[in-house]
Amino acid sequence: MKQALTYQDGSSNKFWNIEVTGNSFIVTYGKIGTVGQTQTKTYDNEDKCLKEAEKLLSEKLKKGYQGSGESESVNSSVSSKTKETESKKSKTETSETKNSKTGSKPEIETDDATGETLQTHSKNGNYKIEERKLKEPVPKTLGLSKEDLSFRSDIVSVLPKEEPKPFKLKERTEGFSTLKRGINWWTVDWTNQNIPLFMSKQEAHFWFLALTCMEGLDGDYEEKKNKRTIEKLQSFLNSQTIDGNLTLEKTIHLLERKAEAWDEKRITPPSYIVFPFYHLFGLEKTIHFLVTYNHPDGMKQKDLTNGSYYEGFTRLLSILDESERKLCKERIKPLLKPKELEEDETIAPYLIAFDLGMKEELLPIVESWKSRKPDVYHPYSNYRKDIIFALENPEIVKREMRKIGHLLDSAEEVKRWITITQYSDLEWAALSVKEVFSSYNNEKYKEMLKLFLGIQASESAKPMLHLYAVPKLAAEIKNWFVDHPYFAIEGLVPAVLDGDKKISELAIDILQSLFARGYGETIVRESVKSVPEIQEKIKNEILENSTFMAEPFDDSTTPSWLADAIKAVPKGKTISWVVAEELPPILIQKRKLSARQVTVVLSELKEKGLEESSTLLSGLKEHSESASLDNFVWKLFELWISLGAPSKDKWAFTALGKLGGDRIALKLTPLIKV
Repeated sequence: MKQALTYQDGSSNKFWNIEVTGNSFIVTYGKIGTVGQTQTKTYDNEDKCLKEAEKLLSEKLKKGYQGSGESESVNSSVSSKTKETESKKSKTETSETKNSKTGSKPEIETDDATGETLQTHSKNGNYKIEERKLKEPVPKTLGLSKEDLSFRSDIVSVLPKEEPKPFKLKERTEGFSTLKRGINWWTVDWTNQNIPLFMSKQEAHFWFLALTCMEGLDGDYEEKKNKRTIEKLQSFLNSQTIDGNLTLEKTIHLLERKAEAWDEKRITPPSYIVFPFYHLFGLEKTIHFLVTYNHPDGMKQKDLTNGSYYEGFTRLLSILDESERKLCKERIKPLLKPKELEEDETIAPYLIAFDLGMKEELLPIVESWKSRKPDVYHPYSNYRKDIIFALENPEIVKREMRKIGHLLDSAEEVKRWITITQYSDLEWAALSVKEVFSSYNNEKYKEMLKLFLGIQASESAKPMLHLYAVPKLAAEIKNWFVDHPYFAIEGLVPAVLDGDKKISELAIDILQSLFARGYGETIVRESVKSVPEIQEKIKNEILENSTFMAEPFDDSTTPSWLADAIKAVPKGKTISWVVAEELPPILIQKRKLSARQVTVVLSELKEKGLEESSTLLSGLKEHSESASLDNFVWKLFELWISLGAPSKDKWAFTALGKLGGDRIALKLTPLIKV
């Protein structure tokens, strides 16, 4: 017999296939579009095997599964009468596990008598988890396009020289009526003025006066005041003789600024200042200006709108030919001394060297920088990070970035880090996402996290635990582990004995979850590659954990009070965010509740809340081992917290009071803020 079924509704898109061969059958199931999971069940004879297979098939059809057109007719010696009889007996429904968010969590197949997953052992058959053999290995990926991963030189290409366009004084002056205040209150936004790359000396004269004599503007609410400020500049320019004969002495005077912030009304010269300076006095004097000039007020040095004056070489580079660039390197090289690139320092020489790609000269400077604790708030960190990225050597980039403690603070920086270091230091990217989330908690971290979750490799599994430890990120990270179980297991097995105790605990938590989902053989196979200490840890905490290995109740062993109480509970909606197999077992006289029974308990906890009485919950409180109940409700509470503690599922919190004991009260005490 061979049958292929599918199930599709608003949130589910699954397949379920069964094939009977002799005295065993193979079930393959999962999300459509994936390879799914495979399980095998073996019986003493062919008749028994076929009957049990038909029972499972009948149940699937009752739940809404439909034939996919790939089924084959039954080929068996068992009579049709026998089949009809067995079909009528098949009335016990199996529980299904769904993932409301991604729909990608593996479905857990259950035995008809016990409701337990097929990796357990039963009197009726010997169950064994088998993994589906992929036709070819699943390739790991950084999740970046070929364009992102390809080498891209940061050296700006040379633009061909152009003849300056005719300068129209009146037109340029009138264009200033659209000027607005920049991001900083001491700056003006010049980006819409179309300042030309190539200009005559006359136009260079004009722009130098405009960029150095303009006064600061207020916000749009001061429209009249701003208009007067702009008109003042326009009147000044119209009164000047603008002929290109601006002396170097005069330009130095125009660049002077008062040290006290409130005494100086004129704006900080923007990066555009390099164009008139270059066209008036040539390259060497422009370089001298860039490496010597510094605004006396440290606060007003930076221009977040146009780029600061000391960043002007970046704009100028595109119009410099190869001979001019060579000259720049010669002039800059003697100035490159070890320096921290702190505020109030002249940093232009280092930025110019960066723009010119002077890696060999910059490396000793980078190596001289002091060590710092990891943070995203270090002053001038963007310049240091850019210089380190420009070195491109993966080992150097990792070593120096970690030494100076500069975490990544944007999706673009995460992309650059991954492009250079590949799989070798994904932890730094994970720590960066965590810090930005903690610091900003806004849209910025989301793009960073999206990039990180796009990585599919065992190397990202352990770094992912840093994010799994953050309650508000835990659910999204958990989905990654479930969606990529083989990468997760390969990366987490070595982490069960990590030097960081918290990382070890989280690794065990995820591996226990994957074990409950049927990946036991994969965990065993991967642990064999590890040292004996790791193998022993995995054996004790996961594979042979006494709490997980307890024999589940079946129809013959379930206490009568429990069976009656479960029958009395109305069938409720499936709780999609919690998987029964992941929760610690509820133990009664050395046996544990089956997965189906746990599902009923969860439904009852949801419906009854804290105040309403329940025969089932009262019975569990009376007969169950109190420690197992405490562990059960505490794990449920932690899962609820990891989802952001949604109010609609507040029952997961009230369950602490419904089933928990004194230990729960002690664990809650540190969380209560007075």
